[in-house]
Amino acid sequence: MMKDPKQIARVALQSARVNVEVYEACGLITSDSANGLRYKIAVQAGDVNGDNCRFPACDCPWPDCSRQPATPTLST
Repeated sequence: MMKDPKQIARVALQSARVNVEVYEACGLITSDSANGLRYKIAVQAGDVNGDNCRFPACDCPWPDCSRQPATPTLST
């Protein structure tokens, strides 16, 4: 059974985020390196989900913006 390529990418992004968090917590990478890796994850998440995706900086447990409720926009 073939999986959706975007779903495969989302699994890889989630795994990468968890690895960065664990490696940083264990002291295996520096904070600067972790931030650089998070930036790369964010760029890839934007490629998969569109420019409005803020993963991994958001509180989303999964890098799939289609599963998230629509955020209200504030009018000024």
